[in-house]
Amino acid sequence: MSIAPTLALAISPLALLQSVTLVDGPEADAAGLAADYGSGVCRISVFGKDADGEQIRAEFSRRLRDGNLSVSLYGPFIRHFRDADPNANFPVTVAFDTGSSAPSRSGGYDVGGFRESAWGGWGPGAASDATYAALKGASSFTVQMDGNSYGPFTWTGTGAVWRALDACETENS
Repeated sequence: MSIAPTLALAISPLALLQSVTLVDGPEADAAGLAADYGSGVCRISVFGKDADGEQIRAEFSRRLRDGNLSVSLYGPFIRHFRDADPNANFPVTVAFDTGSSAPSRSGGYDVGGFRESAWGGWGPGAASDATYAALKGASSFTVQMDGNSYGPFTWTGTGAVWRALDACETENS
């Protein structure tokens, strides 16, 4: 076989990908939320903008077996943190429009993989429970991490993120 047909076979899948539209993450519903469930974890995404005006997604995750709550941020902003130490602890603080805030126990940058993100987690127990309860009265929040602020992340309906997580937990328990 000559090199030309071999090269054409190797390039043709790449040419096909040029016509494919890739969607990064779930699509928002009318309230501005996107729900997902898998592997015993309920995930609710809310959309906002970063400092450069680009769309980012904040995802609250609640593990059903122990109530562990975490938040992850996805978007183009992560390119600025590709050199961050993946083993360093960079906790986040979620500030709700109600005036309360919730500093996480741990956090960091998950970079260099297939789905890059910044994240913060409260661990199972009281800290996760308190942050989860704070969602009940909120209609927006911002996330501060490593000297940066992301959001605000807003949705329609006070407590809608909490209700969506609660409904997911009820449906999948």
